Amino acid sequence: MKKLDKLILKSFIGPFLITFFVVVFILLTQYMLKYFDDFVGKDLGFNVFVELISYFSINMTPIAFPLAVLLSSLMTFGNLGEHFELTAIKSAGISLIRAMRPLFFFVIILTCFVYYSNNYIVPKANLDAYSLLYDIKQKKPSIDIKEGAFYGGIPGYSIKANTKYDDDKSLGDLIIYNHSKGKGNNEVILADSALMYTILGDKYLVMELFDGKSYTEEENTSAASKDKPATFVRNKFQHNKVIFSLASFEMERTDKDLFSSNRLMKNEAELRNDVDSMRRDILESKRNLYLYTPRFFNLHLSEVESIKPESVVKWEEFKKERDSAKMVDAEPLIVTDEKEIIIDSAVIPNKLQRVDESIVQEIKKPKNNMMPEKERFTSPEKKLKPLPSDEAKLKAGTATIQTYDSAIIARVDSAFDAINRGTNMNLLDKPRFAKNRLKGENRRIESREFESNVYGIEANSKLSQAIACIVMFLIGAPLGAIIKKGGLGFPVILSILFFIISYVINTTGIKMGRQGDISNFLAVWASNIILLPFGLFFLRQARNDSRLFELDNYLVFFGKVKGFFTGKKA
Repeated sequence: MKKLDKLILKSFIGPFLITFFVVVFILLTQYMLKYFDDFVGKDLGFNVFVELISYFSINMTPIAFPLAVLLSSLMTFGNLGEHFELTAIKSAGISLIRAMRPLFFFVIILTCFVYYSNNYIVPKANLDAYSLLYDIKQKKPSIDIKEGAFYGGIPGYSIKANTKYDDDKSLGDLIIYNHSKGKGNNEVILADSALMYTILGDKYLVMELFDGKSYTEEENTSAASKDKPATFVRNKFQHNKVIFSLASFEMERTDKDLFSSNRLMKNEAELRNDVDSMRRDILESKRNLYLYTPRFFNLHLSEVESIKPESVVKWEEFKKERDSAKMVDAEPLIVTDEKEIIIDSAVIPNKLQRVDESIVQEIKKPKNNMMPEKERFTSPEKKLKPLPSDEAKLKAGTATIQTYDSAIIARVDSAFDAINRGTNMNLLDKPRFAKNRLKGENRRIESREFESNVYGIEANSKLSQAIACIVMFLIGAPLGAIIKKGGLGFPVILSILFFIISYVINTTGIKMGRQGDISNFLAVWASNIILLPFGLFFLRQARNDSRLFELDNYLVFFGKVKGFFTGKKA
């Protein structure tokens, strides 16, 4: 049995490696063509291209592994069936399931590796790849002076060559404007011809000028000679050298941490943590909406508990328990310090107001001791009159009149008005302000929900792409045993067909998942869930030596159907 396992593994490993690298190459070529314009004319060097291709090759592996498993398993069992080796294995009493066992274990190990790669290796490769790609996009193109046009790629200079020779080094009829001092075109160099080359590892550009003139206008900056005309200097030369710094053409590497917040650079645990944070933020925003809106509708929205979603109610209960655990020896309604009192937001939501301490002291006094006994009824103009219904009890001596100083009442009323400020707002302004606030918050909540779905899909795809290797193996191996054809003909067509089906299902599911039409789990697992029954069906047919893809089988079937309706035997 060990020899059989080695035979099947050897038959599988070769096609698997070949198809894997071919698929990576095809996907990489298609992906890199999008950024082809960013590479042209920048003189990046061979090392930069090798580094970028290596990183993006790792980025392609989550898609390449399942497709390589599908194609290689189909080719392996197709070759075994085509050369009657599979028939010999079955005639020896070895079932198809037993023949598939070594490859199944190999695919299980490969699935674990793919999950580890998707979770740790691919995010790091994406971080390096996209940071390097950003630096390449920011890099200036190499010097390309065109004939008859001004070139301003070198900071502080404008260069024009009316003639450019085929060696791309020699120029004729040259004009150089020096703007490096920021004083305009006060320095100009004219030359009949010039020769360009770089020195010190392409850090500096040297232009050797021949038969030319230079013109310089120097302004008088001293106070004594301020009114004097500027000095004009003209020089004539037969040979001169002008050196330009090419520091601005070098590719500067950006700090990678600036890109680490992107979803492609995070593993599954970090993505799920971000999703939880976004969902908490969404619930907090919804809770604030229900606390904010009633202040604009004092009557019919004074009670919003009945219309709150269950998620918001649970979030409020959770926050209440969390906040109560943090409060130690705190007064439930009024919290005071030496000078001020703060009314708790639990009583008046989102309305933390400050009132004088003197009012608090008056409020804290017992009702029957609001004023000393001697001072009661001494100044009737400052007291509240008793209610008419209480006059009988007062005369009988069975009732106690509770009085308050009018100054205290006025101060309390002013504090109440401060708490309820804005009640005189125009009736049209209230719904307008509420509408603008609600629209802004709704847009923010929708944006956060979309972002939460994107991160959730990325987190679920780490495992689903790995499990896809097992699903593709269950499709490819039985199909190869059924069609009994190897090579790169019919197996490739079937592999591409199932890959396209998987790709379409994934793309559609991810699009619906990001919009919130389906759950994040179903968005990325839909292709595996749909294709797995096909694999189990093909496996059952292969065990029974089905003639599923043989044309004669269908011709016989249709002949029987035709004979049933015509009364003739096929």
